[in-house]
Amino acid sequence: MAKYYALVAGLPIVTAEMQRPPVTTEEFYTELQSVLTQQDRSYLELLRLGATHGALLDALLHEGSEANESSSMQKDEAEAQSDEATKVELPILLQQVIKAAQEGKRLPKQKLLPEYQIRFVYDLFFVPKRSAWDDGLVEPTLIDRMGHNRLALEDLLAQYYYEWAERSSSSFLQEWFRLNKNIRNILAVHTCRRLGWDPTRYIVGRGRVEEQLRTSKAKDFDLGEELPYLGEVLRIAEERDIARRERLIDLLKWRWMDEWTFVRVFDIDNVLCYYLRLSILERWSELDEATGERTFREIVLSLKGESAKVLEDFKRQQRH
Repeated sequence: MAKYYALVAGLPIVTAEMQRPPVTTEEFYTELQSVLTQQDRSYLELLRLGATHGALLDALLHEGSEANESSSMQKDEAEAQSDEATKVELPILLQQVIKAAQEGKRLPKQKLLPEYQIRFVYDLFFVPKRSAWDDGLVEPTLIDRMGHNRLALEDLLAQYYYEWAERSSSSFLQEWFRLNKNIRNILAVHTCRRLGWDPTRYIVGRGRVEEQLRTSKAKDFDLGEELPYLGEVLRIAEERDIARRERLIDLLKWRWMDEWTFVRVFDIDNVLCYYLRLSILERWSELDEATGERTFREIVLSLKGESAKVLEDFKRQQRH
């Protein structure tokens, strides 16, 4: 595993109390291109893929609404190749996948879209081949059954993303995405319980933790020992101020990263966490400072003592 002594030693210090990051994520990303190994760059790219989901869904919903209006594509679009990556637009790539799905063909290979995004689009529009004995009725595609609902599509795409990321060879990325998925699901179930909704429609993932969240009636879903942060997430879920709740969640993740990187200072894990911390600070700096700064300062001050205790406990565990 590569060590990044010079890189890490030269990074500006970032803390949760900062009003804005010392560098932007894009500046840091550019700097990393000549420093990281090929494998470690792939980890960074995986982290950044979540930011592409909005554009993918925008193009997908537009293409999906027109998919039944035209069953063919222009030849020059259908034959767009990877060496023309900068010229090929996302709708063209999606049309290739949609066309294969509608014709019941095999999942097409694409170098310009991540595998999970291709599979996501393909599954939405897949139409199985029918035999001569079929009665002629055409079953609705998955996207039709979902009613082209953007929020539902976001959840489904997130599921594909999490499952793909959790197969990464990086243990950090596996745990990071598992943490984000669990937080998302716990908040969703808490909201469903409060509103009397069926939580099974809003849980992302198919593992044991997800099954517990779907079915358990216990206050802690019988996951208190398995998910040490569950109690804190449930307390955060009670917060009605959306901005405050989002910042509390980000601070929970920040502390989680501090614990993870405590003994991995010069590893790629710490470099990835630095990128994530910059992302958090960027998001916070875009909030309304006039109304949010005082609340944020109160949150940070209240958590300082708890953060110190968590790190001290972590250090003590490492000695045994």
